[in-house]
Amino acid sequence: MKITLTKGSQESDPFSFMLDSVNEFECFDKGIRYFNANQYKQAHKEWEILWKLIGNHPRRNGLKVFLQLTGIYQNIQFEKWDAVRYGIRIAGLRLCENITMIKALVEVEYIERFLSVYVEKKISLKAFDELQIQRKWGRVHKDLGTE
Repeated sequence: MKITLTKGSQESDPFSFMLDSVNEFECFDKGIRYFNANQYKQAHKEWEILWKLIGNHPRRNGLKVFLQLTGIYQNIQFEKWDAVRYGIRIAGLRLCENITMIKALVEVEYIERFLSVYVEKKISLKAFDELQIQRKWGRVHKDLGTE
């Protein structure tokens, strides 16, 4: 699974949604870099750090999709197919529930397609590694200008 970092419209400002500080952005971005390097455990740890940084606030709900994806990978490794299907269903639900927030951060079409294709099928590690997630915004922070 790869996450490609791309510049998007400068009109998108994800910080009004899930990410509210430079520190939170850096944790999310670090998780993406680990994810791109197929270092899913490290990506999960970064996103857990972000989960704790955000605290008990509704804006962290969009992060559940990313945490579920890393959990799905681990369950594929252990061939826990019921857990994989459960993770895919839950990730799909969380994506639907938080679509506006997540769309501000990443292109969701690849995630949606991946989840719909594998909801009832076995998935290989190779197929998992082929999922592309593209970061959507072109601003580092609303007060720091463009990248």
